[in-house]
Amino acid sequence: MSALAVTCLIESAAVDHSKRFIPEEFTPLYYTPSYRVLTEEQRLRYNQLQALYFNEQIIFFETAVGRPVLEVLTREGLPRELTTGLRQFLEEEQQHTEMFWRLNQQCAPQFYDIGFFYFIRPPRAWMAVLRRATRHPRLFPMFFWLMFLQEERSLFYSRRAIAQRDQLEPHFVKMHRTHLADEVGHVGWDEELIEVLWRRANPSLRKVNVELLAWMLGEFFSTPKRAQLRVIRELAREFPALSKLEPEIECQLLALSGDDGYQRALYSREMVPRAFARFDELPEFRSLELIGYRRQPEGAR
Repeated sequence: MSALAVTCLIESAAVDHSKRFIPEEFTPLYYTPSYRVLTEEQRLRYNQLQALYFNEQIIFFETAVGRPVLEVLTREGLPRELTTGLRQFLEEEQQHTEMFWRLNQQCAPQFYDIGFFYFIRPPRAWMAVLRRATRHPRLFPMFFWLMFLQEERSLFYSRRAIAQRDQLEPHFVKMHRTHLADEVGHVGWDEELIEVLWRRANPSLRKVNVELLAWMLGEFFSTPKRAQLRVIRELAREFPALSKLEPEIECQLLALSGDDGYQRALYSREMVPRAFARFDELPEFRSLELIGYRRQPEGAR
């Protein structure tokens, strides 16, 4: 079923708010002591709010990084077969954005009737820098790795959601089935871009881009920060009894930046085996500092 078909299906049936939207282990608060204090009703609602934010993350990544990078690359004179694939990639990303947004609208029209984002509010200055950088993917080929990592991780997340389909809301399971089917191809195209453009880039440029990649992952994709705190504040707004606990919950959430269990739930060889295997192969990744990644000795590969 295509993403467009799933979007139509989403709009034709009511969302079941009695079920979790995503597996519990995909939610950061699950890794804190505070989670054990929440009532079942509060845990359920937190799970649903976190799932809405999770969908926002995918939309943000696809609209702010994936789409502008692909639009440039389709005009870059790459091999014809790869360019054709990238055009399909771009079209499917646009469909995914629509699918995730429509599902968020169906779940929480009060949050999403006027736009894609409720929890994510990136600073304007940072967005201006990002827009400029994505127009020059040959200068910033780290975007190929970022796309590769995020989309291979999406494969893992979708498979885990499908495995727990009996416990999860049916619309979200359908969404993950569709996303999984398309992301397999996207990961393949990401690897082609790495072969065609990254490997041919200047070694010094590659080294600088590895450092930029590590910074970006740490700043926006690893540590719970601004948007995650807004999820907690929304939960406390809906459950006023949590207001006294809110500061402690937020402190525990921020402390996850140093929690190995939570960090391994974001990136690991189980989740992104192909990306980590490529890190192992390339000398510029020897100094990569990413929780969950440890370079394997040559004999163990």
